[in-house]
Amino acid sequence: MSIRIATISVTVGLILGATIFGASHSEAESVFSLSQQSDQAHPDLNLVQQQLKLDTGSLTELVAKTGAGKLTVVGVEGLKEVEVHADIYTPSLDQDDIEIKLSLTRKGDKAYLLSEIHSDQFFGESPFIDLLVKVPSTLALNIKDGSGSIKIEDVSADIELIDGSGSIVINNIGNLVLTDGSGSVVLNNTGKLSLIDGSGSINITDVNGGIILQDGSGSIGINNVIGDVSIDDGSGSIKVEQVSGLVKINDGSGGIDVANTKGLTIVNSGSGSVDYQNIDGPLSLD
Repeated sequence: MSIRIATISVTVGLILGATIFGASHSEAESVFSLSQQSDQAHPDLNLVQQQLKLDTGSLTELVAKTGAGKLTVVGVEGLKEVEVHADIYTPSLDQDDIEIKLSLTRKGDKAYLLSEIHSDQFFGESPFIDLLVKVPSTLALNIKDGSGSIKIEDVSADIELIDGSGSIVINNIGNLVLTDGSGSVVLNNTGKLSLIDGSGSINITDVNGGIILQDGSGSIGINNVIGDVSIDDGSGSIKVEQVSGLVKINDGSGGIDVANTKGLTIVNSGSGSVDYQNIDGPLSLD
């Protein structure tokens, strides 16, 4: 088995179980361990684990580029470092030419996390990296993710997230700018939202700052918003409740149900029923 683990901040060479480390004062500390046992959920894959840590100091933002695998980001009040726990799943021992890029570095006031895995394998289960990232709760996030589920919670700073595919669950955060390809989206207790979504259901609860939403397909549910709500939707049902501001909807197809807002404008209802109640403000229907 040949595994190449190339990192910018820490170079880890794995040759018959040997481990080599190298890092400068501005780079991450690394703890590397190899497990030959298979995970119960992935019996055909081997598990390699690595941890990276970086002192935050004057850092204001974490910029992350991640590939296949689950990504979990947790904000921790008072934490003074970025901690990355990586579970690296690779094919059975007869699989050669696996390239892993895993690094955590600092440049100026930003930390940079890179997590990618590549294989020449064309059959069987593909390799991937599951990440658990712990950050100070006030550290802003800028994340570009390829595929796999994403969970983010307890980050009071602003977040910008670009995701290819996979479910997204985000709780207790600041303002969010989200661009999503496909997969369900669940957002709870956030600041201002700007969301562009390709496909998949969207459920949003408890927003302080308003919502701008562009959606291709999939159901939309929104409840309890301080601010205005603007929805441009291709297809799928829309249900909006408890909004302190105005609601504006441009819809291609699917039923619309709006209740308890300070105003409602439906630019285009497309095909599907329109129901509304308790609109305490201007009402305009197409």
